[in-house]
Amino acid sequence: MTGFLYALAKSLLLPPGLFVLLLLLAFLLRRLSFVILTLVTLYLFSTPYVSSHLIGLLETYPALTEVQISSAKAEAIVVLGGGRHPSAPEYGGDTVSEASLTRARYAAHLHRKTGLRLIATSGSVFEEEKIPEAALIKQVLENEFRTGPVLTEDKSRNTRENAQFTAQLLQREGIRRIFLVTHANHMQRAAMEFKRAGVDVIPAPTHFSAGMEIQPRYLQWFPGSGALTRSRSFLHEFMGQAWYSLKTRWHGFQGSPGAQPTPH
Repeated sequence: MTGFLYALAKSLLLPPGLFVLLLLLAFLLRRLSFVILTLVTLYLFSTPYVSSHLIGLLETYPALTEVQISSAKAEAIVVLGGGRHPSAPEYGGDTVSEASLTRARYAAHLHRKTGLRLIATSGSVFEEEKIPEAALIKQVLENEFRTGPVLTEDKSRNTRENAQFTAQLLQREGIRRIFLVTHANHMQRAAMEFKRAGVDVIPAPTHFSAGMEIQPRYLQWFPGSGALTRSRSFLHEFMGQAWYSLKTRWHGFQGSPGAQPTPH
């Protein structure tokens, strides 16, 4: 049920569902200005110029340099799951998504440079997903990238649980400092959650997309599906950060008897 509600919320609050919902609301309210505002926003979010700048607000952690990698004194590499590709008959069942494969590849790259242990974290969002994402990443790392044995945390269903459950695993293993591997546009939220869980994090982002437009400036105002996908990623991360911050504030307020909210 949790997985269904999560999928429903994403479909309604993120493009293109968000704009369909706003247009329906505009027609119900009979507000032409609301219709125009929704269409203009949809157009802007679909342009490479706007979407690239939005993603740039998230990709604040730069790529690691060779010097940083060699001098970091990390004790393990943690790679976050990025989804699965279900029913892949050529692989005999589920396999990793393109996002998970991208993260696994960079984790394997760091492993070859450092020799550090690898830890994959991510479980199953839906009950129908019999194999946790962490197990799928482990298969790819060990069998295709030929890394050493990979530890797994396979109970988490979101970024906050990734951090909390992995922190427990790290404590059991006596690991204090890690390279954290995820997409560049996801690193702000991931690093924040791992730090909240008490983990000493060295952000190791991969798959940068901000500032990658090579066409002339005027062509960057032509809409495209790839640009809308980037804007969707921005909204997903922005809403995720806001939601986690609200939950943290609410739990902190609940944990203080008689406390009153502080105005900001």
